Amino acid sequence: MTRETNKILIVKPLIGQIVTTRRTIMEFIWDIQASVTHNTVYLISKGLVGEWDYLRLLSVCARLYYLSKLVYRDKAGVKKLSAAQYRKQIFDSHAETQDEINAILHKMYKEHSDERLNDDNTDLVGRCLMIIEKLWCTSIACAYEQIYIPELAYAFEYVVKRRGELPEPVFRGASSLFPDNYENYNYSEGIAEYFEDVMGSIF
Repeated sequence: MTRETNKILIVKPLIGQIVTTRRTIMEFIWDIQASVTHNTVYLISKGLVGEWDYLRLLSVCARLYYLSKLVYRDKAGVKKLSAAQYRKQIFDSHAETQDEINAILHKMYKEHSDERLNDDNTDLVGRCLMIIEKLWCTSIACAYEQIYIPELAYAFEYVVKRRGELPEPVFRGASSLFPDNYENYNYSEGIAEYFEDVMGSIF
């Protein structure tokens, strides 16, 4: 790494990062965007109430984890997309408006649940989704540190437990994976610890 005008220029990928092309990263996003967005919206509404819900969240976080490992190289060094670009491509293309969120909920409940959709919680879903996507996209955009599946799951759990009633997340800089302004943001606890155990028993 070298420093230029107080910015860190990454000349080598981190261990575990996969160097590819920007186009390949975009193609991977196009492959996962619907699944990630639809399942996230559904899980915010339904909650983590059974084994299949945890597996669904694990699947979402695994896709985002793999995406976070993909980098590309240009004249400026090793790079990722910006958090805003991830957010636009993954979430805004499917759930930018409340009407789009409502359409996803009705589709997912019809296909995957015997429960009746509570229309009163659609505002809750939009509020939580706005915070979750900012946490997720900022962390996967970080080229200086690596985010992991349990930490992504913890972000989801943290926001949903608080019903999305949180301020905008604030990150201290480009090398930060976690928000500075959230109290008791213990990203190795709760569902993160559970996922660590589950993944340890599988792998």
